[in-house]
Amino acid sequence: MSYGWPVKPFDEQHPVRGFFCDPRIGAKGSKAFHFGIDVSAPDGTAVYAVAGGTVHFEGAQNVGVVTGGGRSHGYWHIVPRVRHRQKVRKHALLGHIARGWGHVHFADRIEDEYWNPLRAGALTPFRDFGAPVVDRIVAERRGRIVEPGALTGVVNLIAVAHDNPPISAPPPWRGLPVTPALVRWRLVRGGRAVIPWRVAADFRSALRTEFRFHEIYAGGTRQNHPNARGRYRFWLARAWDTRRHRDGRYRLDVEAADIRGNATRGHLELVLRNGDV
Repeated sequence: MSYGWPVKPFDEQHPVRGFFCDPRIGAKGSKAFHFGIDVSAPDGTAVYAVAGGTVHFEGAQNVGVVTGGGRSHGYWHIVPRVRHRQKVRKHALLGHIARGWGHVHFADRIEDEYWNPLRAGALTPFRDFGAPVVDRIVAERRGRIVEPGALTGVVNLIAVAHDNPPISAPPPWRGLPVTPALVRWRLVRGGRAVIPWRVAADFRSALRTEFRFHEIYAGGTRQNHPNARGRYRFWLARAWDTRRHRDGRYRLDVEAADIRGNATRGHLELVLRNGDV
């Protein structure tokens, strides 16, 4: 079921400054996936229901609307203008963005799973105009980068990648990155894939219960802060044993794609040197 935007105009795309499954890292070290999107709008902006249903308060400034069939939508960081268990219609006023937030956190939940609101057939209209960027690919051992021209033994493979919102939020969030919807990798030798495409991160649909933050985001990952860019480091392979492959030259391909399938690839040339005869 598709729906319009939670702020006016309902049928026009708005800036989104936080994407689904962006990292959220607390001051005390807590780590979590962002379970919705952050629609940028000034404090005091009116927020409306994208679908009718029954209001459920999820916090002092957090409103949920249960639409039935196990589905609900969440609208966080707003000053409510509705009551708990109130029945509302589509486009009913729910409240206004609370002071200091500058966005409404919008979530789409079906049963016990959160789903990416930007997926096809959900929030509309939404268009993405460019592919993500593969910033860097590295091999590491004990947190230190290893020279890819002479790999031996066990290493970790990590990719740094980001996407850019199709419409930038205003300062202090202008130009800050978001996470790609898909990151995958393969290992190629002599034009043949010796390791076929493997998915490192897939945020295109649901935030499934088996997702684990530390299994997707590598150390050194950080989230955006006002006027400070985040950095998204993805595990490609942990404790990858180079001795399982013949010595020689290889190419590590990494592909990053957005929710609409725009994709780009980065490459790292590897040389395995374990002394095979």
